[in-house]
Amino acid sequence: MMAMISPSSEGFGESISTLKFATRAKKIKNEARINEDVDQRALLRKYEVELRKLKMELNEKTRHIDPGNGSHLLQLEEEKRRAEQDKAAAITALEERNREYIMEREEKKRLEEKIRALNSQMLIGGKKIEETPQFRSLLEEKQKLIR
Repeated sequence: MMAMISPSSEGFGESISTLKFATRAKKIKNEARINEDVDQRALLRKYEVELRKLKMELNEKTRHIDPGNGSHLLQLEEEKRRAEQDKAAAITALEERNREYIMEREEKKRLEEKIRALNSQMLIGGKKIEETPQFRSLLEEKQKLIR
């Protein structure tokens, strides 16, 4: 490209503008490429190259993540499986203990009701049985056993 400027003072503004344009035009870079018809063979070659590149990248990443050729990953999976089994066993044991607790609580309520029913039915010497000191001490002992 050629840029023409004038040495006169009247053309100073145009000369500066031309020099700025020439500087911008000088920075333009072109990249030449061979025109290629997009046929099936060219596409196939392009995809094969890209596939090889991606496989290499994947192998590099897996080596970076798992340097032990999968042994570390297998070990982690085994630990995960064991942890899940332990969790299931713990949940089962907890549910069983919860059922036992509920059954014991119901048995306790049933026994307390039975004691109250028997107390209300008994009379000794014109007095209710629950007013006697022997009965009270026996009742306290039975309640301690139940608890």
